[in-house]
Amino acid sequence: MTKAKSPTTIIPVRRRLDVTGVNPLRARSRMRHLLHRDLLSAADLVAPILVQPDHRDPARYRYLPGAVAVSEIADYAMELNAAGVRACRVLVYGEHKTRDAADALKPDNLMIDAIQSIRNAVADMVIATEVCGCAWTDSGECVLLDSRGHTDIDGTYELMARMSVLHAQAGADIVGPAAVLDGSVQAIRFELDEAGFTDVSVTPSVIFDSALFGVYKSAMNTDPGRGNRRGFQIDPSQPGQALDQAVRWIYEGADGLLVQPVMTSVDLLTQLRGMTRAPLTAFSVSGEDQLFAAAPISVQLEYARALKRAGADLILTYGALRLARALEDSDE
Repeated sequence: MTKAKSPTTIIPVRRRLDVTGVNPLRARSRMRHLLHRDLLSAADLVAPILVQPDHRDPARYRYLPGAVAVSEIADYAMELNAAGVRACRVLVYGEHKTRDAADALKPDNLMIDAIQSIRNAVADMVIATEVCGCAWTDSGECVLLDSRGHTDIDGTYELMARMSVLHAQAGADIVGPAAVLDGSVQAIRFELDEAGFTDVSVTPSVIFDSALFGVYKSAMNTDPGRGNRRGFQIDPSQPGQALDQAVRWIYEGADGLLVQPVMTSVDLLTQLRGMTRAPLTAFSVSGEDQLFAAAPISVQLEYARALKRAGADLILTYGALRLARALEDSDE
């Protein structure tokens, strides 16, 4: 019996005598303009805001874009909004770190002040927050530790869930656990729903262990005492673990996923795009921004467009303000 031939795709080929080296789709500017679609707009950008106490020496953090004193938050939010950036992610410098991260649950802490300042300044700004222990624990860990130095799972779930409700009450639209901890999304979702915040999103971080976080950890004093977070971040040599974690979190009730650091995780971003229709945010982290600091803005724009092409719905970047302004200038 003759085996049936599989169908083949026929690619039209111009006759040899007609090939001039000039492609008709690229040769004429009006054809290029007809086919061009800009992949990036200011509305695709999310700006990190690293909130600082007013009395902290600015020399300790000014080298990182988006790091601003709490009294300057409203002005900065309005500046972002004027440039077309419609969303921010708020992180804070915790001054009073304790074993139980008690300050994270105070109704007048730096995070709450920042959320309320942004909401009052720009009513329709989308505000995302990080619900993580690293800014508040004296160990610098994302989780609470018990008397033996082991992870207090129940205590950590409670901390994340209560932080989430507190942030939602202040005006946050999205809360995001940073530690790669099974069950965290479920615990947060349950507590938000119980408190009546069924319309607040939960977007956890699918996060690889990376040296690219070093700039942030230095500016925000969040380096854990043991020197790494490998128990709560994914080994970059194990991308399958990241994919499995993403599936678990979607099952737990995650509304979107944050991929970081995206510069070394573009393969993960693309694979996730093929697996889910949930919104994907690519986080170009602090170390990436430092690498772009000496480059023309056109280079960072090209990178951001590539992330959109790879599957990102949104791009969280320290360069959000300058990228938005560059996009505005290119339209003039």
